[in-house]
Amino acid sequence: MNDDSAPGEASFQPTHLIVLDELSQTEKDTYFDLMIASNAQFHRDYEKGEVIADMRILGPGVTIQSEEEEEKKRSEEGPRLTPQEKLAMKAADESIRLPGAITTATNEVFNYTPYEGIVKLIQGRSQTTYKPKRRPLAWVMRLIHEILDVRYARDTSDLDADETFDETNPDDVARKAEREERQRQANVFPIFVIDLFSKKYGLKSLVESTTWDLLYSCDCLRNMNLCPDVDVFCRFIEMYYDADELLYYCYVRSLTQSVLNASFKTHWGDSRSIRDSQNVGIDRRPPPLTLNRRECNYIAQTIFIRNQGDEIEHEKQMYQDFMSKVDEQIEENEIDSSDFMQIAVERYYITRPSDEEGESPADTFSPEGGSVGTTPVAEEEGTFTFDHPLFNKIVSGQSVESAESEYLEAILSRPDFQDLPEEVLAEVRDDLTQELSQRIMQAEKDGSESAETEADFHKMIADAIQGFDTMTALVSEHVKQLKSGGAM
Repeated sequence: MNDDSAPGEASFQPTHLIVLDELSQTEKDTYFDLMIASNAQFHRDYEKGEVIADMRILGPGVTIQSEEEEEKKRSEEGPRLTPQEKLAMKAADESIRLPGAITTATNEVFNYTPYEGIVKLIQGRSQTTYKPKRRPLAWVMRLIHEILDVRYARDTSDLDADETFDETNPDDVARKAEREERQRQANVFPIFVIDLFSKKYGLKSLVESTTWDLLYSCDCLRNMNLCPDVDVFCRFIEMYYDADELLYYCYVRSLTQSVLNASFKTHWGDSRSIRDSQNVGIDRRPPPLTLNRRECNYIAQTIFIRNQGDEIEHEKQMYQDFMSKVDEQIEENEIDSSDFMQIAVERYYITRPSDEEGESPADTFSPEGGSVGTTPVAEEEGTFTFDHPLFNKIVSGQSVESAESEYLEAILSRPDFQDLPEEVLAEVRDDLTQELSQRIMQAEKDGSESAETEADFHKMIADAIQGFDTMTALVSEHVKQLKSGGAM
């Protein structure tokens, strides 16, 4: 090992060896942050095929500065910028000029002009030597859905924040201004994506290569008109759609996943369904996740009709306009969920008034409202809480079968299910019992295989319960229609 120690420092003599492959993802993230903060030196062991990071934490020849010296140094250097603040400064630097095109790994020319905002964040003034690669569709979709999952979790946790500020206190006013500025920077989607990649991959070279591959692959797929999700994602990267449209799209996407009882990221990561599909080559894909018209109608009503019994006229108009566009795309009573979500964000963008025209339709939906019959999920670092009767009984140690039975009896005692013929009620009970049991069992199985923490496991259980509640609402709506139509 070469001795790259600076003058005045003792030679580098490592005392500990840490193998990242043997650590959990949480521990890996801690060491990635530590390597970045300590300017770790990387080199490759070609015989073993390993990458080694030499990291000096504190050793011979290194002294610890006193608090007074540290404070003096900080005051001379000024306030330390956060990674997002650094990205924001780079994005605002108008002196950076980009060539607008790059040669790919297959010697084609990739015109990245529409995505210059995010390219500026990874490239800056330097000229990259990396040549973007065309990645498989499944790789692109998994990464897109991971980004959207993290973004929606962050946005909904921001909505739950209840920090208050004393407007008469100058310190509180300054703190509030700083927080609002951080939130404003974090809302810029390209900054959010690069910040997420930086935390996920750590190394600048990996962040750069992943971003280039994602942009190039998305641009190719977009030009092929192969997947609506990719086109919508590109519009967010271009900032054609702003933070409000992004939150709205993520909310519709969350509702759609609940109705389908599916995770889009998991769906695109299922190698068996992708391999068994009839598609071949780099753009093979799993079978589409489709919605029937009744499910589309339920989601639309959840989004737009928020004032039961006293609907605001523009809400009904937006609902009718949206469903008319959906009906145009429905074939044999089904529509691809990707097409459905694309219609949602397009109609929202078109019908949303400008700031000068008054209140935004964003107020007609509430992401923190959760699924029907549930209360919002609240997440903090390392913890997960979900105020739901079934969830609380399961995590408190009550047997799952007993908790499910009690919850189902509470559902069937609601007015919607009263006065049903005995044979119909028995059929509904059997269907709901089977559905709930399968969802919880699948969540427990997935959690035991992939959950890294207890909080992750609890979140999988909560997602299963929310999906069941959403499906129950559909059943309830169907029973109402049958009753009103005299079909019973």
